[in-house]
Amino acid sequence: MSNDNEDQARAYGVTFGPLKRALREHRYPVTTGELIEQYGGFELATAAGERRLEAALQSCDATTFAEPWEVRDAILSGLDDEAVIGYHGDPAERDERDDPEIDRAGDWSRLSE
Repeated sequence: MSNDNEDQARAYGVTFGPLKRALREHRYPVTTGELIEQYGGFELATAAGERRLEAALQSCDATTFAEPWEVRDAILSGLDDEAVIGYHGDPAERDERDDPEIDRAGDWSRLSE
């Protein structure tokens, strides 16, 4: 079994570490407020230094998430351009990049139903 803390817990220069597993095991649907209450103080290691999960989710348009990958995408969208590598901007440009720092973060499906 892979270790989510080391294996594919990084997406676009953002290291999620144990938060990835926690989000995958979380019970869905979940609201932005619930996520901020439970995980808001979590520090994400980004390309531009540490960023709090709460700050990334506060600017989120979505109020409810049905899947872990939706939370991941909201976090990445909520981080500034300097914090992520190749996520913001034209999707066509993202897909063509072969930068080894950019990783699609592996499996973000739920671990339990």
